[in-house]
Amino acid sequence: MPVRHVASFDIGGTNLRAAVVAVDDGTARVVSQRRQETPNHLILPAMSAAERLDAVLDFIVAAVSEARQSHVIDAVAAAFPGPVDAAGRIAALPTLWGDDGQALCPLALDGLLAARLPGLPICLFNDVTAAGHRFVGQHRDFALFTLGSGVGLKVFIDGQAQVGPHGAGGELTHMVFDPSPGAPACDCGGRGHLGALASGRAWQRVCAAAEQDGQQPDLDGFVEPLARAVAMLHYALGLELFLFSGGLSEALGETLRAAIVRRLPEQGWQCGQDWNAMVRLAPDDDAHALIGGALAACRE
Repeated sequence: MPVRHVASFDIGGTNLRAAVVAVDDGTARVVSQRRQETPNHLILPAMSAAERLDAVLDFIVAAVSEARQSHVIDAVAAAFPGPVDAAGRIAALPTLWGDDGQALCPLALDGLLAARLPGLPICLFNDVTAAGHRFVGQHRDFALFTLGSGVGLKVFIDGQAQVGPHGAGGELTHMVFDPSPGAPACDCGGRGHLGALASGRAWQRVCAAAEQDGQQPDLDGFVEPLARAVAMLHYALGLELFLFSGGLSEALGETLRAAIVRRLPEQGWQCGQDWNAMVRLAPDDDAHALIGGALAACRE
């Protein structure tokens, strides 16, 4: 089969990223990429959700047009930080537009892109689902966490993402982990969710508070909800591989991984688990959703 070129997108809460990915016999490499700041609800609070959506669509269309100047583009793969249902509709995008854009959902984004990019196959993914497809050639049963603007999670069993008909699978990150009234607010509008407690934005908040108090940030305390989530998946599903990726994972690296491992023995029954072997860092090239989305698009 000839090499296929996919225009692949990772639409994050902090950055919009575009790449041309060459896929050849099940392997993929990034040929070129570009990025720009995401017009999210925190940096541009006056912009409406509809305006943010238009800005994202404009970015995708412009990047595809640029890619076509040097490559024959065979498909478009777009990964978004929200649940995607079986019909390809996005149920929510809280890290992009907070809770004020929920009126736009469920959003048939593949149709909007197809109208702007006629003739190109459009493949729409949750961002962590896309990222996970990079690893299914190496692993069959695993959980992938992404720690970025929010917290993403997907479980793969026998190489397939377990998302359910409404795309809710893996949204453990929007469960309440801190029920106290003063728990941090989540982008979705709730409080005390894992995504509000253990994201990159949450770590920035912890570091700022510690600096104000003249103390070091408490990393072991910060990662406890992540350790609890790992333990839940291990005890419920028997998973024994947990990969951590995303900007915060890359920034803290082994320090973060070791802290999670330290907090795991207190989470439940200890029956010989080798937590140190189970919890791993994904490669730190920050291209998982771009590469995984392209691979998945070529499999469809």
